[in-house]
Amino acid sequence: MSLAVGRGTAALALAFLVVLSGCTSLSPAPPVVDAALGAPSADATDGDDGVVSAARGGTGSSAVPETRPADNPWRRAPIVVGIDAPADGRDYASFVESAVDYWRANASATAYDPAFVVVPNASTPDVTVSIVERIDACGDYDGTDAVGCAPLLDGDDPTAPSEPVSVVVAAGYDDQTTQTVLRHEFGHLLGLTHDDAGDFAVLSERIETTRLPEPDAADRETPFRERTVAVHVDLSNVSPDDRATYEAEIDHALSYYEAGADGVAPANLSFERVSDPTMADVTLSVSAFGDGDSGVRWRRTGVDADDDEALEWYTGGDLVVDAGLDPSLVDWYVGAGLGYLLAADERADLPPPFRDGDRSDDPAWRGVAGEATVERPIGNVTTPPENARISTAGPRVEP
Repeated sequence: MSLAVGRGTAALALAFLVVLSGCTSLSPAPPVVDAALGAPSADATDGDDGVVSAARGGTGSSAVPETRPADNPWRRAPIVVGIDAPADGRDYASFVESAVDYWRANASATAYDPAFVVVPNASTPDVTVSIVERIDACGDYDGTDAVGCAPLLDGDDPTAPSEPVSVVVAAGYDDQTTQTVLRHEFGHLLGLTHDDAGDFAVLSERIETTRLPEPDAADRETPFRERTVAVHVDLSNVSPDDRATYEAEIDHALSYYEAGADGVAPANLSFERVSDPTMADVTLSVSAFGDGDSGVRWRRTGVDADDDEALEWYTGGDLVVDAGLDPSLVDWYVGAGLGYLLAADERADLPPPFRDGDRSDDPAWRGVAGEATVERPIGNVTTPPENARISTAGPRVEP
């Protein structure tokens, strides 16, 4: 469903303020609330909009006469507003009603009388309010921090909208933020722009937002948004003679997790090897530690969506295996590192083979299957400060 309704339509952008780590900073790219993302979900349920049909004219002497303000882009009233929202227990209808009531109270300042009627399950709405997980683009704006999207309608355009106009609002924000975004968007439907923020603060180009608390990644069945994790393996520091062994060892560890890791790994997890490191969620490399320690080091990256300093989703990370390890130990250390990367916060949370340093209790981890190995001391699974579990390089928030 396009937001480009009529020749006078334009896409605008609403920015939000992001509060991170106790300090206030402006998002580098303003979030958008002014262009639609597409058709409502196919799962949306059409309901009985008979009351609205009667209000439009219907049949019988009690029908409310239809009005046609010259500057009303629909050329009729009332204007039916439907809602396509997830069944998450929130009363989105009341939020939309609040936005409509706000502009009814300020009708004298708008381009036309806001004769909106909210019918959440309307089968043929004039406006559809869609609550979506994420807004990837809004008209000409292609930023990643949009909180809403709607068209700026021009009542002077002689062409009435031929299909429902979309107002798109990002889910996951508290009631006050959601109501502010809706009021902002309905202001655009009424012909108001960000230049009108002096009269109406809700039309400000930037607003302060508050996220709803979300489950931490460690508490989710699957801490990654996607079940397929892209892995880039960098063996540039491995001698050509040993690379085949490293590849086999790494594949052994990855396959173990794809098979469930003895019930510890998320269901249906899979890994995809990629040659381009920029396309990877996880990078796995080999490097000489040079500080007396050995084993594997890891860093986890993710999304702190609700600013509680805990990651709500993991997006990937890095594993570095010590170049001084015997190649036959690589699978064990990669396996242990993956366990931490996939949610473990302490040794007891790892899959059984990695909970202690004794590989003799599981022959499958005594080198590549079928190969004789030389027993060597088990090194450490380390997480030095420079490779902290949670990335601290810049904001940990993604759209």
